[in-house]
Amino acid sequence: MLALAGAGCGGSTTTSTPSTPSAVVRYPQPSPAVEHALLTAIKTARSCMTRMGLLVGGGPIYPQQSPTSPDGELTVGRASGGAYIAFYTDVSRAEQFEPGVRRSATRLQGQVERRGAVTVLLIHHPASKLRDAVLDCAFS
Repeated sequence: MLALAGAGCGGSTTTSTPSTPSAVVRYPQPSPAVEHALLTAIKTARSCMTRMGLLVGGGPIYPQQSPTSPDGELTVGRASGGAYIAFYTDVSRAEQFEPGVRRSATRLQGQVERRGAVTVLLIHHPASKLRDAVLDCAFS
């Protein structure tokens, strides 16, 4: 399975004060309508890639532990040639965090494609079959 520690889309954020030990900051879950759209996009992409025989992991991220983490993510393939798909609840969040994903792409010898609220990071130039399947399914 693809391992992308800190691929540019999040991490945990903690706060600490003298009176309290480290506490995790939690971000709110989206509204039911937004959550439904997000879950549908993730499920559609996952089902599509699974039908094509790809190994897919991930899902929605609740509760968020970082203001920069996506609202959902899928990983596909292997670190030697795979993809990371970030799903956001709205286009503005995807646009806001795209530069960080692009920086990760440089480190990972990859490329980024974003359409709407979905950002795909292709890692180490995956085989064209995997690349085409990921892009077709992620943006369907």
